[in-house]
Amino acid sequence: METLNNSQLAHEHTSLKLKMEHFKQENVLLKYRLSKMVDENEGKKFLENAEYFQNELLIIDVLLKKLFNELEEFFGSLPENKNVRPLHEGVTADYTKLKKSFVYFENKFMRLSKEFNEKMLENSSH
Repeated sequence: METLNNSQLAHEHTSLKLKMEHFKQENVLLKYRLSKMVDENEGKKFLENAEYFQNELLIIDVLLKKLFNELEEFFGSLPENKNVRPLHEGVTADYTKLKKSFVYFENKFMRLSKEFNEKMLENSSH
C-alpha cells in the first residue's frame, strides 16, 4: 500500500475539490442543454430520453454532493499538523476508499455525458 503524508493529502484535497467543481459545472451545462433541446423537440422517443437524462443528471447532483461531503469529512478529520510524515494505515485505507468512490463517480459521469451527447443529439435531429 502506498505511503501518504499530510502534504500530499493537502494537495489531493485541493485537486479533488477542483475536479468536483468542474463536474458540477459540466452537469449544470448538460441540464441547460437538455432544457433547450426539450423546448425545441416534441417527439415521444425524444421526450422519453429527455426524462431519462433529467433523472440521471439529478442523480449526478446527489452523488456529487455526497462525494463532496465525504471528501470534506475525510480531510476535516486529519490532524492539523502539516509536517511531512507518513499517515497511519487507517487513514491511508480511508483515503483509498475515497479515491475509489471518486473514480467510480468520474467514470459514471463520463459515460453519462457521452451517452447524452450521442442519444440526445441523434434524437434532436429527427
